[in-house]
Amino acid sequence: AACSNDTGFRHFSLVDADHVALHAHGSPEATLAADGQLAIGGKPVALTPAQQSLLKDYHAGVLAMVHDATATGAAGMATAATALGAVASGLASGDTQSIDAKVDAKAAQVEAAAMRVCADLAMLRDKQETIVAQLPAFAPYATIGADEASGCSSQS
Repeated sequence: AACSNDTGFRHFSLVDADHVALHAHGSPEATLAADGQLAIGGKPVALTPAQQSLLKDYHAGVLAMVHDATATGAAGMATAATALGAVASGLASGDTQSIDAKVDAKAAQVEAAAMRVCADLAMLRDKQETIVAQLPAFAPYATIGADEASGCSSQS
C-alpha cells in the first residue's frame, strides 16, 4: 500500500516516536510532531488550534498505519514459518492433507492485517484532504492519491 512502482514508500517516514517526516517531490521535507506542530524546510508553520488538531490527528493516523503495516509483515513472516513447518511435518508424517488448511488459516490473518493497512490509507487520504482545505501549505504533502486509497484492497 502507498508504494510507488519503483522507489518504495514515498509519503512519509518515521523520524522517531514523536515525529514523522512528510515527503513531497520538489518540496522541502516537512516534519510533523505528535502534538500537531508542523515544520516545512525546518521552519515552523503558524497554525490555528483547529489546524494543529487536524495535524495531530493525522500524526496519530500515520502511527496507526505504521503499526498495522508492521503487524502485516509479522503475520506474513508467521505464515511463511507455518508453511515451512506444515510442509516438513506433513511430508515427514505422510499427512500432506493438513498442509493447505494450516497455511490458509495463517494466510487469512495476513489478509486481515493488510485490509487494516488499506483502511488506514483511505483514512489518511480523507484526513489529508481535510487538512489541505484548511491549510494550503500542506498541499504538497497530501500525496496519497485517490487511486491508491481505493485500489489498495484490490492489491493486497
